[in-house]
Amino acid sequence: MSFVENVKAAGVVGAGGAGFPMHVKINAKAEYVIANGAECEPLLYKDKEVMRLKAGEIVKGVELVMKSVGATKGVIALKKKARDAVVAFEKVLKGRGDIVLFLMGTYYPAGDEFVLVYEVTKRVIPPGGIPLHVGCVVSNVESLLNAYLADAAHDPVTEKYLTIAGAVRNPMTVKVPVGVRLREIVDLAGGLTQPECAFLNGGAMMGKLTYDLEDIVTKSCGGYIAIPVGHYLEQKKGRKPKAYNRIGKSACDQCSYCTEFCPRYLIGHPIEPHRVMRTLGLTGSGWQIESDFALACVHCGVCGLFACPEDLDPHIISWTTRAEKIKQGAKPQEFNPRKGYKPHPMFEFRRLPLDRLVQRLG
Repeated sequence: MSFVENVKAAGVVGAGGAGFPMHVKINAKAEYVIANGAECEPLLYKDKEVMRLKAGEIVKGVELVMKSVGATKGVIALKKKARDAVVAFEKVLKGRGDIVLFLMGTYYPAGDEFVLVYEVTKRVIPPGGIPLHVGCVVSNVESLLNAYLADAAHDPVTEKYLTIAGAVRNPMTVKVPVGVRLREIVDLAGGLTQPECAFLNGGAMMGKLTYDLEDIVTKSCGGYIAIPVGHYLEQKKGRKPKAYNRIGKSACDQCSYCTEFCPRYLIGHPIEPHRVMRTLGLTGSGWQIESDFALACVHCGVCGLFACPEDLDPHIISWTTRAEKIKQGAKPQEFNPRKGYKPHPMFEFRRLPLDRLVQRLG
């Protein structure tokens, strides 16, 4: 079978969270193949460990994808702070120029593929688009490892690297069978340090809140963070629509910090969360016009979990508004009042340092 067929047969999907079938992504032509090892969710370290331990296999995965899509340039993007992984890749890549390292700062959301593609190529993926629209294929480093194993050994994806962190006795990154329960991972980490905990499946920023220790690990799970019941994030993510709509309608003073810090706004997309917040008090044509500014939202959480001085929820309101607009037939790529996508002149200076974010999240 061909490489693409092997990847399909092995069930390789995006291991960074999205779960998109990899065989579809690599059945195309592109100039760049970018290995995404940026891993910007606070407290999650599975990509760093995979890169440290499996640098050679990841590079072989990049080579296979480059050959499949006809790419002439391979890039492995990771943070400078992942020093062990950087050293491992430097040894593997020594003396070659077709695949290079791209070292990033410690900020959020470096792993967003739209931000990553712009950082690496200076090309802006249009709203509603994919990296292929600007000649790129982007894949998580664990996905590339799985793609290599699918081709070299015909190994199906039956195991998953993930981090268990937060209120556990021994935070760690583990490799477990797909389908195990959260309870078993907590046991591997020595149990909980608090009597009652909630869990963030996928991270503090974009992860989903669960209380269920029977939660099942999937091929796209990046990790779990245990937080005590009553923690800021448990209260924030557990807030009901009626509450965050009422609070947002009464308290938003249109300061626009949510927009000024929005990563997609900064790369030139037509998204303005503060204008979406206005829709809480609008109906009819007013709602229809202002709600269009939610269409490029990706629910990264920067606006609601960091930028807003009133601790409101523009990320949730933008995301739910986007879903409603799409249900009505709207398409992100059709809303373009700027007539082009030119990054904001402050793009370089509004990156969100992870230590500041961790402090903000408690």
